[in-house]
This record gives sequence, C-alpha cells and structure tokens, in this order.
Amino acid sequence: MCKTKNLFILTVSLLASGCVRDSAGNSDHLHADTVVKAKKDSGVAVGSELQDSSKKRPYTPPEISEEAMQRALIRRRDSSFNVYSNIRADYRIIGYEAPDTNTRKMILFSVFTSDVEKNPFECPYGSYYDSAQGDRLVLKYIGEHGSFIEAHISGSQRKPATVYFQKKWVEFDDERD
Repeated sequence: MCKTKNLFILTVSLLASGCVRDSAGNSDHLHADTVVKAKKDSGVAVGSELQDSSKKRPYTPPEISEEAMQRALIRRRDSSFNVYSNIRADYRIIGYEAPDTNTRKMILFSVFTSDVEKNPFECPYGSYYDSAQGDRLVLKYIGEHGSFIEAHISGSQRKPATVYFQKKWVEFDDERD
C-alpha cells in the first residue's frame, strides 16, 4: 500500500511539474518543441508568452559586404550571363519575374548556404552558388530595361522565361576575340 501511495505521489508530482501557470492562473503544458520567450525589460520568463518553435519565421538573409561584393558577368560577344562561385566574395543576385524587386523571385545566385539550401525564396528556377549548371540552366543577356537587365532563362527540362536582374549586380566584359 505504501509503495502504491509513493508511486501515486511521484506520478502526480511529475505531471504537475510539466505545467506552467500564467498570471491569470491558467496552466499550459510545456512540450519539447516550445520555447519560453523572456520579457525584454525584466528578463523574466512568463508562461503566457510560450511560443511554438516549429512555426516558420520569415527568412532573413545575411548582410552583403559592399567591399567584398561580386557581380554577375555578361559577355556581350555571345550574350552569356555567368555567376562565378567565390567563397571570399559576397553576392546575392536575384532574377525577378518583371523589372521590379517587388515581383516574384525566379532564380537566385548566392555565396550564402542559407540562401541556397532548401531554396528559401522559393524560386521556381532554383537557388545556386553559381551559374555553372551545364545544360540544366542557360542564361542569355537580352538587353536593358530601366535599372534592370533582361535575360532569357532556359535549359533541359525548364520552361523558357524572361527574368530581370538589377544592373547593380551585373558588369559587362566587352573584350573581343
């Protein structure tokens, strides 16, 4: 009987320790996928401010260093559009659906793994470290459109489309053979 009573008390104690009471006296169960958000001014954790860490937060890309900025290279002689992978440079070159940065992102080239892995911007043509994708991805310069350059994107198993890149992320190689 004593063992049963001790087991009962132990069980009730364990269950009770898994609850938190908020200032209104309500209790919430803590789960492995929740975190307690501390009040900024007091540094005290409050149970009513529990957050579910499994909820997706908006992706915040890393900052670009102006001193280490790299651009895409366009060769006018063959209209090729190239982005070379360079771990020592910063770049995030985005191709948009229209000549407006508020339109859908169609393709992205970035040095940052967090920009490329799992395609966080949900670009239909993907996210890459560079443009060296063989016949899977072909980009050709078409012309200029205001503060954007216009390019044609195609490749094996890709529906051809027109994308727009901001001019500040592009430089031209005018060398002739």
